[in-house]
Amino acid sequence: MFKRLSLYTLLLCLVPIFIWAFGYHWHGNADLADWDYWLYCLTQSGTAPYALVTCAVFALCFRVLFKNNRQWFWGVFIMAFSVVGTQALKSGMKALFSEPRPFVTYLAEQSPTTTDDFYFHSRDERAEIVQIFFATQSDTPAWLRSHYAEETGYSFPSGHTIFAATWLMLAVGFAQLLGNRSWRAKLLIGVILLWSVLMLVSRVRLGMHYPQDLLAAILGAWVVNSLIFGFLQNKDSLHKFQ
Repeated sequence: MFKRLSLYTLLLCLVPIFIWAFGYHWHGNADLADWDYWLYCLTQSGTAPYALVTCAVFALCFRVLFKNNRQWFWGVFIMAFSVVGTQALKSGMKALFSEPRPFVTYLAEQSPTTTDDFYFHSRDERAEIVQIFFATQSDTPAWLRSHYAEETGYSFPSGHTIFAATWLMLAVGFAQLLGNRSWRAKLLIGVILLWSVLMLVSRVRLGMHYPQDLLAAILGAWVVNSLIFGFLQNKDSLHKFQ
């Protein structure tokens, strides 16, 4: 179990590692391409309120991992616990580290304001500042301006990344816990892995996060879900899944 969760964690960690290795730095949207809009559409699957739809869809898809509805019921409870727990961890770390997002740093560099001034304002005021500033940036389309205005919180760690990594850990963890080696289980894990990788890429590509934000979120999801599945594997509660 631990080895399998660690393997998929390593696969996700390759995304920020490769970003560092190739020296990619987001600094404005001058090189924005048509395909970036599709990354934006994908990243919305981890943005409230659409993330709730994603949770519901994944919970239904996970039914193929379980032998019966009773197993699945307990599985959905664990899924909810994991998602809520990792999001709470993310929120606590954001409040603790208070790191500005890349697009906020860019805004501060290109205008009289500072990042401290920006975060001193309320969320509604931040959204207005973002809309006004990026309206002057011809290389930033309206859909991305709106996304920036909605995401004016702190950067470290990435909430979208911990959301995606958590669902991947859940898929891998339940497949291992239940000994499900079917093609359906492998397909589910493969699809969620691809979705997760693209989610990570989108957060850096669109100026929402730095690679270290991704790495911290991945490791956070790994720690929480390793504890959850370690508990399930070694306690009497495992009989609920038998």
